[in-house]
Amino acid sequence: MIMSQYATLDAVQRSLKNSAFTLDQIWSDHAQIWQQLGWSQSQVKLWLGCLPNLQMREGSNSEQAYQLEAVNHNSDTNLADELVALLEKAGRPLPLTQLLAKLPAGLVVTEPMLRAAAIKDTRLEIKGPLLKLA
Repeated sequence: MIMSQYATLDAVQRSLKNSAFTLDQIWSDHAQIWQQLGWSQSQVKLWLGCLPNLQMREGSNSEQAYQLEAVNHNSDTNLADELVALLEKAGRPLPLTQLLAKLPAGLVVTEPMLRAAAIKDTRLEIKGPLLKLA
């Protein structure tokens, strides 16, 4: 279920990379997604605010419009490399919250970012709250 939610939200993010949209446009263009997730418009706005590299632009009628800048995907690879190194050093699966605390200083990462990096990397596997080497 969670994987399908990530895929669904990924489709919204891809559309935001192409051009800028106001909150009302995002809400109406992807109404089926928000209904499926059970989200209100304020929850969508909160989710948008949490996206990395989100830029606010002035859209039509002087409304705020959202657009994602191109992301360097090497950052995901680097995060996955960091996670693999930490797990190899520990020699056992670790909770995501513990991994957050062990990441290098200056690296700003959230638990959803860890999950996304782990899902994309074939060397990592999520089992409940634990992350382990595949």
